[in-house]
Amino acid sequence: MTKQMEIDGISVTVVRKNIKSLNLYVKAPDGRVHLSVPAHTSDRAVRVFVHAHMDWIVRQQRLVRARHVPRRYETGEQIFVFGEPCSLEVHETETRRDCGVRRTGNCLVLTASVKSTCEQREQLVWRWQREQLREVAGDLLAHWAPVMHVQVREWHIKRMKTRWGTCNYSAHRIWLNLALAERPLECVEYVVVHELCHLLEASHSERFWKLMTKFLPDWPERRARLNQKEKAE
Repeated sequence: MTKQMEIDGISVTVVRKNIKSLNLYVKAPDGRVHLSVPAHTSDRAVRVFVHAHMDWIVRQQRLVRARHVPRRYETGEQIFVFGEPCSLEVHETETRRDCGVRRTGNCLVLTASVKSTCEQREQLVWRWQREQLREVAGDLLAHWAPVMHVQVREWHIKRMKTRWGTCNYSAHRIWLNLALAERPLECVEYVVVHELCHLLEASHSERFWKLMTKFLPDWPERRARLNQKEKAE
């Protein structure tokens, strides 16, 4: 059962389910507060718990919102390359053929037209990220598919709002989220193995998670880092 509660001026989504402990999260990108509690937990107990963690909530909301400030693709902004922070350096050019992105150490050099818009610069960065992710994911798929005895007929990369990857079981087709180009390599590997496991088990059944543990024993830690959920202790 899901209930919306107003606690100390903050809206909290409370979900009661069959669990043993209270789990408090601050979710990206806007700092929404989500609390999972055992089914029998009273509203009073919820309010006491949230109030006790209010300083933590406020601190995490600031961190989460800071991470998700819309980019303007200007010099000095930070972009992650497989988990490594890189500083963006923008160079303007009069000729379109020179436009593109290259990495030099911990710096991403974006060469864009003098008259380019934020959206056009974004497209140049996305094109470069797509190339990087295609190389990394291609190597991972080439490694894991034979290990897991599965066949991938085709795979693609696209922007996705709510999923890191998807798998079409019948078509043996996999899609990966372009945003993975900014996540640590261990997280990209987790998503690849996750989607390949769906070629062995279509649903998130008990068998599916046993397969994940067989091939990638530390998958829970990788998934937690991938999602960057800020959880109260």
